Amino acid sequence: MGKKIYNKRKNRTLSNRFEKMTQLLGTREGFIFLSVLIAVIFVIIVLIMFILSSVNRARGEKGRETQVANEGAAAGYTAAADEDIPVVETATAGTKAESTPDTTVLAKKEGAKDGYLNRCVFLGDSRTVAMVNYGFFNDDAALAQIGISHPSFASNKFINNAGKEYTLKSYLGSHQAPVIYILLGVNGINGLSEEKYKDTFLTLIDSVSRMAPNSNIVLVSIGPVDDNGIYKNSVQNAWIDKYNDFLLETAKEKQIFYLNIAEILKGSDGQVKPEYNGGDGLHYSGKGCEAIFRYIVEHPVPGISDDGEYVVKYIKPDPNKVKVTMDKDSGIDEDKLGELMGIMMGDTENQTSSDATTQDSTEAEEELRKKEEEEEKKKLEEEEKKKAEEEEKKKAEEEQKKAEEERKKAEEEQKKAEEEKKKAEEEQKKAEEERKKAEEEQKKAEEEQKKAEEEQKKAEEEKKKAEEEQKKAEEEEQKKAEEEQKKAEEEKKAEEEKNSEEGDGKNSEGEEKSSEGEGEGSENAG
Repeated sequence: MGKKIYNKRKNRTLSNRFEKMTQLLGTREGFIFLSVLIAVIFVIIVLIMFILSSVNRARGEKGRETQVANEGAAAGYTAAADEDIPVVETATAGTKAESTPDTTVLAKKEGAKDGYLNRCVFLGDSRTVAMVNYGFFNDDAALAQIGISHPSFASNKFINNAGKEYTLKSYLGSHQAPVIYILLGVNGINGLSEEKYKDTFLTLIDSVSRMAPNSNIVLVSIGPVDDNGIYKNSVQNAWIDKYNDFLLETAKEKQIFYLNIAEILKGSDGQVKPEYNGGDGLHYSGKGCEAIFRYIVEHPVPGISDDGEYVVKYIKPDPNKVKVTMDKDSGIDEDKLGELMGIMMGDTENQTSSDATTQDSTEAEEELRKKEEEEEKKKLEEEEKKKAEEEEKKKAEEEQKKAEEERKKAEEEQKKAEEEKKKAEEEQKKAEEERKKAEEEQKKAEEEQKKAEEEQKKAEEEKKKAEEEQKKAEEEEQKKAEEEQKKAEEEKKAEEEKNSEEGDGKNSEGEEKSSEGEGEGSENAG
């Protein structure tokens, strides 16, 4: 009961305070108080945001320093200080040389020394990344990224194992080395048209020449692959050979250099040598990387010094910082990325020491081989499964396509039958109209014939009538003629009778004379 009374009084007190505050806000003093309160709150919020930002920035910088320090510790040295990483020698105006037809393809030099690599930098893709991760190239001597293709190289941002970020322009601006190797071309070899492939490569070469005018450029041949590897649908040795010919001709035309690493990596069967195959048919093992390293040292650009010792400061790659290009020209399949990253990260038992020589043991090799065989077996099983699924899918699609074609064919035949039926109906209708027209013409002809017959009958009747009239006229004429003839005869008879009467007397005289004559005649005759 007491608690209810307390709450009731408390509510009343709050209500009174609220009413007083409302009255206060209605005055000028209340408006000023409210403005000041809002300003104080805003300042407090800004201060809190500034303090939090400073704390986060400090934490980030500390984290980055710790990460670089850990990388250095994993490699057996402290990488925090830039002076621990060997600096590439800078080119001078007299460093560059133009190649001749005899020197374009770099020849082997007897007694060549590793110190030559202190004057070289490397622009490349995952194969160059492997050279760094296996400890053959210094981290800062290579500008490379997994999956990068030459068309996108100039516009890409790169992060090396030490965490440094570069573009091609910023890298060459600070790495004007006497020799620049371009190890690109395998990625996108099947995704680009031949014209675009060549045009973009020429553009990249021109860009490097412009950014590093005192450097000698070396085009490195595209290394061979296993035509039956997991990337067989993306790259084949026949395509590589075609574009290596293009690179060689380009080197000759631009009077730069060409390094044919393919001659040591390719076996007699035209495929990458088994001992150099990294497991996927496209990338190279530690031994393959070592073979490339030795070949570069033994085939230097003429006139470049090889004095000194080439020391590799190994920096362990961080999977969280490794960049991968996954665009349509990269040639990388997303489902194979895990295997590729495994190869590119390098097996610690295959990584070399700082003197750039491999320290692989037989046991490690055997374990790696078994691991690769298991992975290959698993890969083959997955590929078989995927292939079976694709074949089933393809079969279903083909059957569906066939059914669709048959349906379409049936529709076309039905349409054709309907058109023929319609045509037959039209022809039948036309024939019916022609028959009807013929009947009408026949009827008309019969009517005309009947009319002609009637006219002929009428003409015959008229003719008969005319003949009857003519006959009647002829009969009348004949009757008249007969009457006239009869009258004439009667008149003649009457005249004869008359003449007869007059001639009786004459006849008597005549008879007498006649008798006399006859008598005379008789006498004469005797």
